[in-house]
Amino acid sequence: MNFRPAALLSEYLHLMQFDIHKAMMHNKLKHFSPDISGRWLDIGAGDQPYRKFFAGASEYLTTNTKRHYKTEEFKHIEKLTTYWIEDGKALPVADNSLNGVACFQVLSVIDKPEDFFREINRVLKPGGKLLLTSDFIYPVWSAEDRYRHTAFNIRQLSQIGGFSVESVDSFGGFGSTAYALYMRFMRSFPELWKRKKALTKILSAIPYFILLMLLPFFSLAGMIVFLIEKNSKQNTDFSFNLFLSATKQVD
Repeated sequence: MNFRPAALLSEYLHLMQFDIHKAMMHNKLKHFSPDISGRWLDIGAGDQPYRKFFAGASEYLTTNTKRHYKTEEFKHIEKLTTYWIEDGKALPVADNSLNGVACFQVLSVIDKPEDFFREINRVLKPGGKLLLTSDFIYPVWSAEDRYRHTAFNIRQLSQIGGFSVESVDSFGGFGSTAYALYMRFMRSFPELWKRKKALTKILSAIPYFILLMLLPFFSLAGMIVFLIEKNSKQNTDFSFNLFLSATKQVD
């Protein structure tokens, strides 16, 4: 075990925080899972955290991008990757060949989202399904994280790309978003702290340590908020994430 302060803090945060994003994803995907069949492509699948919800697919194909992974992560991710791609605007898949496409937390890094939706439309069979999520009220998480799309914009991009939109749902409401932002701050503070001046470091560390001690209680509060808001879908103006369900239009 690594006993460096930074490693211990990271482990503490990992163990004590309630992951409301993961809980929301599981709650939403379990409703779609029974109807999943045929060939599916998961764009930006990473280490396949939602693979179990695609158990009904006859083929579960994945894409990832090499530059997004550290050297020590690469061997593991390579085993879980069907196709290496540079971005989602040029998929190595034949026209009209997939029953469904999943794309979770990728849209915000796509520089030309209109082309991205058209490319997904190209590879789907008529009537094929698209399940997509994207950050909304949430901090930037990488140098490539470009956009925050409103529910209106996601719906519009889908329709321009040739999809019939079934729904654009929120991840709970204001309470879920407040909790998600709090947890993101707790994880981000150590890096922010390094960039502060000496006196500011001391002053800012005090309230942070108080929040660390209260973390188990905030995590419990997050669980309660999740139970209250997990089926709330209409609060798209106050959501930390958005979930699109759409189908390729049939000519």
